[in-house]
Amino acid sequence: MGTDTQMQVTRTIEAPAGRVFAVLGDPREHAAIDGSGLLQGSDSDRVTAVGQVFTMRMYRDDLGPWRTFNTVTTFEDGRRIGWAPELDPDSELGPKLAHLTTGGHTYVYELEERDGVTEVTQTYDWSTLRDPQFAAFCPFVSADDLRATLDRLAAAVEGARPVTPA
Repeated sequence: MGTDTQMQVTRTIEAPAGRVFAVLGDPREHAAIDGSGLLQGSDSDRVTAVGQVFTMRMYRDDLGPWRTFNTVTTFEDGRRIGWAPELDPDSELGPKLAHLTTGGHTYVYELEERDGVTEVTQTYDWSTLRDPQFAAFCPFVSADDLRATLDRLAAAVEGARPVTPA
């Protein structure tokens, strides 16, 4: 599903919502599940509340390295988590894009658990971009990237399933 300014993908993951949310709520795990290949890592602590900010190191061949500040916009423990990234103006890319306002897009994950499996819906929304020049960069990721992220998330949490004795 999607619109001109929003993409949404859904996948069922064979794991409880708590396990899925634990990965999504830890920025240090995001590079491992990122299907776009842009996320390089984070040293930020676990997300616990709306308004919290975490950083992410990013890289794209045509832009080089940069860092983002990600403000948590949605947080319902075990059910919903989302953030709005903005370019850190002091990162390597900051001076090159100083003429742009980079905020206005969000990534939100909604989890619904049924019988130990979790339906995860990821929404990438760039409908509230504030700068038309930055809009030329969006969508910053593709629907395939979002699907790949959910696939990698599934592999991460399904592979973490504890072994039960026979």
